Amino acid sequence: MDDRSLALVALYIGLNICTATEFSLSPSQPQCVFIAYSNVTCYWTPGQGSPSDTRFTLQVNITGCDDPVIHQSQLCQTVTQTHCSVNVTSLSRCYCIRVLADSPHTTASSPSLCLNAIDAVKLPTPVLSNVSAVRGKPRCLKLQWTTNTSFPVTRKHISNGALVFQVQYSTEDKPEPKTVKVDLRPEREQGLFSASTCLFSASTLYTLMMRYRYNSTLSHWSDWSLTQQQCTEVAAPSTVPQLWRTVQPVGGADMRRVTLLWKSPPRSQVKCSVPWFNVSCCTEGSQNALHTWDCNALSVSDTSCHLTLPPERCSCTLSMSNPAGISPPATITIPSTTDTAPKALVDVSVTALDDSRLEVRWTALESPSLSSFLVEWWALSETASYTPYWQRLSHNASKIIITEGVWPKLCYKVTVRPEYDAETGEELSVEAYTRQEAPSAGPKPVVQELSSSAVVLQWDPVPLEQRHGFIRYYTLYIQTEEETPEVVVVPGDSLRYQLSGLSGLYRIYMVAHTDAGGGPPGPMLDVSIGGIVLVDTILWCSIPTVLTVLILMNCLQWRQRIKQNLWPTVPDPAHSSLSTWNTETKYTTVLFTGGNLRGENTISNKAPVSPLPQQGGRNLLMLIVCGNVIS
Repeated sequence: MDDRSLALVALYIGLNICTATEFSLSPSQPQCVFIAYSNVTCYWTPGQGSPSDTRFTLQVNITGCDDPVIHQSQLCQTVTQTHCSVNVTSLSRCYCIRVLADSPHTTASSPSLCLNAIDAVKLPTPVLSNVSAVRGKPRCLKLQWTTNTSFPVTRKHISNGALVFQVQYSTEDKPEPKTVKVDLRPEREQGLFSASTCLFSASTLYTLMMRYRYNSTLSHWSDWSLTQQQCTEVAAPSTVPQLWRTVQPVGGADMRRVTLLWKSPPRSQVKCSVPWFNVSCCTEGSQNALHTWDCNALSVSDTSCHLTLPPERCSCTLSMSNPAGISPPATITIPSTTDTAPKALVDVSVTALDDSRLEVRWTALESPSLSSFLVEWWALSETASYTPYWQRLSHNASKIIITEGVWPKLCYKVTVRPEYDAETGEELSVEAYTRQEAPSAGPKPVVQELSSSAVVLQWDPVPLEQRHGFIRYYTLYIQTEEETPEVVVVPGDSLRYQLSGLSGLYRIYMVAHTDAGGGPPGPMLDVSIGGIVLVDTILWCSIPTVLTVLILMNCLQWRQRIKQNLWPTVPDPAHSSLSTWNTETKYTTVLFTGGNLRGENTISNKAPVSPLPQQGGRNLLMLIVCGNVIS
């Protein structure tokens, strides 16, 4: 190869290197936002090979809209940033915009962006001045809005569709905002901009705001307006309330306590009109209404009602009313105590998804009369009462994820029932935990039977609030003073176990285990097997006996004292010296009157005794002195 060929090759290689460097240095085509009567701000992405000290220059050229001739040019330079702004006073001009990148070794340019300024404008924020209900149209709201005096789009162009509108709205029951495209072209040529949109629900309070943009692919959305709140016009409830019931067993006079349950209306509807509920019941085949006075004119805060109904088959209806009318009634049938529910469910399973979610699945037999499924769940407790939750699903549903009222470490009973219009089928129930933990207590074993070489232990289940999961098994520890504990695994559904081949003193305790592990040991039990008596056993046997003897002795002692005080001992004359006295007895009578001695008379035991005389209305006191006649 001669020198000329080598030079051409070198030149070709150099040109390729320069071209590659230029292309790697070129920024991306700018994305620009025109702010009305203010400026244009453009954004770009540097080339992949741009050095850190690359200088960028934003070049904004005013051109004709039909020819590329540059009439005026403005520049904005930056080093570290990838955006820059240039003052612009007119949105009716056309512009060609590009970004220049300068490095110490080369210069590159982005592709040019040529456009009409109005096509890339960001319009001023709308002023949403008022939102009102539309009379006779309960699904509509009327929005009134204004713009500033220097708005770059005329009313005529707005009426012809020059703007694209969006409304964002939410309710208290559904706080996640929903954004929809709407047509808010003004209804009149003069005054405020006003337009109606009909995408709402009746009797509902909405929070909403609006925005717009110029009808162009390059334009940008304005900022959202301030929010406004407004209720749609009140209309009669159109949906049937969801109704359910619970039935307690037959009580006195063969009457049943029935609790009707229903879902409260959405809070956003209650704030627009206050509804109330009415209940009516009757027995099957009778037109006479049963007593439901306690369930009439119930307020919106009531979601249940207690009734006393006979054991016969009954039908109850619930209706919701507001000032505009009454909803279609919801009807439910309470079967009689002798009815047999049809069987439709094959299987029900519950899976814990996390600490606050349970997935319920079921399999049901196909039936043309099956109308829905009702899923009910509540927390089980031995010490507290938890509110039942329920949800009605369509007939083709086979699963639900429940979250309401679900907490970790609690045991839930989940029940699925098939429904045939107003009647229910046979239910299936499953117990489940969202998250299991180790029990917080262990069982307490007691001796049920004891023999010379064996012992039968019995224990109560761990209290439900202390289980924190399903008890899968127990570990039974049997320990003597000299040896390490012997461990026996007992199934979790057992509440009794026999240990045999034992002799001596033993200390026994138990640990309960769930899927999450074992808990603390329960109370210890000391057992003597094979003739050795424990000190504890001696004390427990002797102390009650000693206490009983002491109590009896104390009672006897008090009995003697009471007898002596109430019935003193009288000596028996037959066993005294009186039995040898002479039969002839002399009585000496001494009369006292006013404390003075009047006289004395001695009579024999055979002489009659005359009554004592009275003096001055006073009785005389006679003192008889007895003595033996000494011969």
